[in-house]
Amino acid sequence: MANNLVDLVKAGEIATTGAKPKLPTTIPNLTDTMLDVHRIPLKYLYYNDENGRISTQIKRELGDLNSHSDETGREYNDKIAQFIEEDNASALKKTKKSIKDKGQQVYGYVLLDGRIIDGNRRFTALRQLEFETGTTHYFEAVILPFTYDAKADRTQIKRLELAIQMGTEEKLQYDPVDLAVDVYQTIVKDELMSMKDYALEANMSMKDVEDRISTVELLHDFLIFINSSSNAYYIIKDAKLYNPLYELAKKFKANFPNKGPKYEQTKATAFTLLGKMVLTGGDTVREIREYIKNVATSPVNDDYNDAIEDTVEEFRDKLESKPITSAADYRKRLEEATPELREVTEVYNTTVNRQNRGKNVDNFVSDVRETLNTLQDIKRGGGLIGSLHFNNFSKDQVSEIRDMFVKINLISGDLIEVYEDEL
Repeated sequence: MANNLVDLVKAGEIATTGAKPKLPTTIPNLTDTMLDVHRIPLKYLYYNDENGRISTQIKRELGDLNSHSDETGREYNDKIAQFIEEDNASALKKTKKSIKDKGQQVYGYVLLDGRIIDGNRRFTALRQLEFETGTTHYFEAVILPFTYDAKADRTQIKRLELAIQMGTEEKLQYDPVDLAVDVYQTIVKDELMSMKDYALEANMSMKDVEDRISTVELLHDFLIFINSSSNAYYIIKDAKLYNPLYELAKKFKANFPNKGPKYEQTKATAFTLLGKMVLTGGDTVREIREYIKNVATSPVNDDYNDAIEDTVEEFRDKLESKPITSAADYRKRLEEATPELREVTEVYNTTVNRQNRGKNVDNFVSDVRETLNTLQDIKRGGGLIGSLHFNNFSKDQVSEIRDMFVKINLISGDLIEVYEDEL
């Protein structure tokens, strides 16, 4: 059973430093005069598995391992401490040196049961120093009269967490995936805060909050599309997919406000094309913006979707051959689907080239002239060009070429009438 730190204070096992903090935000029924900074033995404390900065990493690293303090076993805290160090070893080293030389300069915040709301890096440094020196160290922190058991308490905890932004010592920026997931978790899933309240506490615009929620909803769809768990956010992190999906989410929200079948088809097409971009490397954000501009938000979107619909389904079959649990799995499955992705790319390039032809009068005239020159060359060559001979072709190929020339003849007649009308 978890300790109650206030009871330990009353029992004399936790000392009060005498320092009085000033809260960075207003919390109902909690005033500065009610709060004290305490020197808490490290054995009573544990990392917050709901912390917005590290929750996605925790889901990957810990699985079903329950949170608890060192007093009942070090495995939980040790695992989180390891990836906190891996995430920013230099920052941890600097914090550790500062505490060793001058003591803890910035206090943290903890809950009644020892859950750390602010001060992960300081706690990690203190645990390392305690292990290295063999002497007892203390985490100086405010004990908040809250637990995660009550929704009302969790709302106040989240407000405080956003306000202090992981403390004042060299604030670290949120990873974009962690921030977006925290926004979604707090507002949509847990319903702890409104969009307006979150934006206010986190110093964000309402539009930014809305866009990040839309992005997480698209992340869920993408993860399901690739045959993974809808909350395997670490795959998005490791494959560096957040930014291109963020671009897609913003445009999809504007161009498909009511969603529907066309949206679903375009989404599947975009996810497939994104797979090609990941497989070939390069600037996925720039490439996805070009796709959005040239295809997804253009008149050719429906034609492109229809042209590759069967290929997209074949690509999904490759993805569904086995569940994807990591970014490495995803890349491996993309490699296995190289033929499908190559075909999607070819149709995409043809579609974009066709789009670009009509953007400039000179280019359009030049393309028509080039078509004429090609046909004239074929006529001069007796139906072929260069060193080709009819015995190089099968009967089916000859038949296909003949049918194409019939279509060219018919289309040319229609186009002649169009241009005559313009004269």
